[in-house]
Amino acid sequence: MSIVALISDLGTKDHYVSLVKAALLNNNPTVIPVDITHEVGTGEIGEAAFLFRSVWNSFPFGTIFMNGVSSYKVSTREHIIIEYQDRFLITADNGVFSLMFPAANEEEVKIYLLKLEDVDDKRFPMSGVFALAAARISQGNLPEQWCERLQEMSRIKGLEPYMNGQDLITQVFYIDHFGNLYFNLTKKLFDEVGKGRSFAIPVRPQTTINKFHERFADVEVGNEVAFWGQNDYLVISMNCEGGGDKATTFSRLMNLKLGDSLTISFHGDANR
Repeated sequence: MSIVALISDLGTKDHYVSLVKAALLNNNPTVIPVDITHEVGTGEIGEAAFLFRSVWNSFPFGTIFMNGVSSYKVSTREHIIIEYQDRFLITADNGVFSLMFPAANEEEVKIYLLKLEDVDDKRFPMSGVFALAAARISQGNLPEQWCERLQEMSRIKGLEPYMNGQDLITQVFYIDHFGNLYFNLTKKLFDEVGKGRSFAIPVRPQTTINKFHERFADVEVGNEVAFWGQNDYLVISMNCEGGGDKATTFSRLMNLKLGDSLTISFHGDANR
């Protein structure tokens, strides 16, 4: 049995996700379809990349991921299969992988052109060519056996955190339904540039965060909190009693939305 993990912008109101799962099971009844999410914003491949990256290493080796965001084939964009870290991603060549793993070693990434005879690859690819390809891989027919190897794929360079003097500029690139703000800053990069120095994150007028916590409960209700998410990205939010809708007010209090920048100031000599 193989796991096929799905991300799309199809939503859950309609029958589209069921069509994808039906196609998977018709092609291989032993596959296990797993929903990561189908609530990605329409065409938002940056959001899809964040979600894929967040769960990629949590799934076992051999997992087949399917990207249904911006998945249609056009004259300048083929369908491809990417093999990386003993897992597979079936997607349109839309740059999503480069946003997932911008620092991936090219020698560890294998790219294949997804082309199947007598298969409609233009209408609803998730339930068509993607499902058939996933079924083949799940049955042990690896892409190298039936796909043409490619050397390049489309790449999109996202805005990476950068230093401006003593300041580190980072960016909001995901807001979950609890209102938690995720920034495009990993703990590894923070440690590399921070070098153990003290820091200050101004989140609101007269409110500054200068330490990280492990959980919301480490601060009083109503206080801001910064911590490293399970995917090692910076998360800033507020300990809101009851969570839910109360938590979503935090992004409004900070007046931050997707793409907005936040400055982290370091103090002291980085060479000490």
